[in-house]
Amino acid sequence: MHTIHLIGLTGSIIIGISFIPQTIKIITDNDVTSISLSFVIINIVSAILMMIYGIELDILPIIIANTSVLVNNLIILLYIIKNTY
Repeated sequence: MHTIHLIGLTGSIIIGISFIPQTIKIITDNDVTSISLSFVIINIVSAILMMIYGIELDILPIIIANTSVLVNNLIILLYIIKNTY
């Protein structure tokens, strides 16, 4: 595997991991008052678009990163809906 592919995969894994602490904090504290709904929705839309792009061009790092971003933001969105509406 080329070094640039390893860099891309490593970066995508780190992006995915970066959302996990916030998601865990929201779940454990059950508090979404400081989370912007528009931020979460924009992240979801951008992750879906980037996943489509990554799948179409077969770019694994983009697929991995945006799948993780999407899953974490969907969890956060569910908590926002649960605790706000």
